[in-house]
Amino acid sequence: MITSEEMFALDTNCRYYGLTTLQLMENAGRAVAEEVKKRIKGGSVAVFAGTGNNAGDAFVAARHLKEFDVKIFLMREDFRTEETKKNFEILKRAGYEVKTFHEWIDEEIECDVVLDGLLGTGVRGKLRKDYREAIEKMNEIKAFKVAIDIPSGLNPDTGEFDLAFKADLTVTFHKPKPGLYKAKEICGDVIVADIGIPEYFEKLTGPGDVKISYRRDPNAHKGQHGRVLVVGGSPYIGAPVLTALAAYAAGADIVTLLVPESIYEIAASFSPEIITRKLRGEEITEENIAEILRFAEKHDVVVFGMGTVDKGEIATEISKKVKKIVLDAGGLTSKVFCEAILTPHAGEFKRVFGKEATVENVKEEAKSSKAVLLLKGRKDVITDGEKIKFNVTGNEGMTVGGTGDVLAGVCGAFFAKNPAFKAACSSAFVVGLAGDLAMKEKSFNFTAKDVIEMIPRAIKFSLEF
Repeated sequence: MITSEEMFALDTNCRYYGLTTLQLMENAGRAVAEEVKKRIKGGSVAVFAGTGNNAGDAFVAARHLKEFDVKIFLMREDFRTEETKKNFEILKRAGYEVKTFHEWIDEEIECDVVLDGLLGTGVRGKLRKDYREAIEKMNEIKAFKVAIDIPSGLNPDTGEFDLAFKADLTVTFHKPKPGLYKAKEICGDVIVADIGIPEYFEKLTGPGDVKISYRRDPNAHKGQHGRVLVVGGSPYIGAPVLTALAAYAAGADIVTLLVPESIYEIAASFSPEIITRKLRGEEITEENIAEILRFAEKHDVVVFGMGTVDKGEIATEISKKVKKIVLDAGGLTSKVFCEAILTPHAGEFKRVFGKEATVENVKEEAKSSKAVLLLKGRKDVITDGEKIKFNVTGNEGMTVGGTGDVLAGVCGAFFAKNPAFKAACSSAFVVGLAGDLAMKEKSFNFTAKDVIEMIPRAIKFSLEF
């Protein structure tokens, strides 16, 4: 099955990889029409349409029901997407009879088939008054009732509803939504229609992953969009600094950088935005665990290991006390006891797990370690041992030192407010795209700092796509 959120992300990613919404809408509408024609041999069809893409599917279905007398009943004519507008304009030019809500709501409607294209998978909670009236009217009509994708009013994920269209047949697309099997009494027979989405597209990251994981609350206060604690440094100073800067660039509200006192002054001099704090000693040791945990209490996620070597035992102890952790570099040899993202490249994966970094081995180790593994490479592999995605953004210039530290910071920012797998998918896409944008400006001669500068642009592109 597929949740409504996952389907939204997939639809967006399909567009990114060249499979347009118009193509998917055409395939969906045709599939609905074919299912109707299998069951009803002619007669009249009343098509009820809202303002979103669900209405667009209904308009396509109307066009393919040539054997029927079809009438269109609209809520309003201010459609939300260009694809829906385009399919409606075709029906108008073709001379279909069209009525708006105020023209038909008090009319007695007789037909052989009702097509429900009012509301799609975005419905949550109570319906607006006009939609309630429309659904009540549709339910009263004595006809064969068909829901497009999901009965209007039904929560596609939970199966809950206040008022919903009662269908004899539901034609859903690509994969069934969980709610369809939790509300069988209003879904009728459920048919899953193939609308031409390649299986591989479901395994690719894209702007859709970013859209479902990057959200800003206009009423939020400082810290509510993520507090990230970055712990690292010694012998390498720049690595944890890059991580902290990347976390800010990816949208975290507060980033605290925790480094050994031996490198504190240098690390603190890099940026005024980063809150830099010191740990006792020349490098991070087991004696620092209690200090780290005190800082971690005030943060949503800990990002650990950048700029360090062989700190797995320390990371293990930290993971026993925190809720979320991102591990890179010296922290990768850890055993994890909380929700975690590990970000090795192929060489690190072989060193840590003792085997080649094949897709199957990465998946196996993710399952065994109960963590999300984000294997960095020309094609990133992201898996929790069950689900798997690949990221194909990025370029050869990203072999430059520091880009892995940047990825860890972006993971921290997204992980602060999302589950691990979702955060890792978004982060891989954003960092790869930021690298591609850096390459456009500077060819292959860019640095990790250049990638950080492009992260806001990569996120903006994804949100507006």
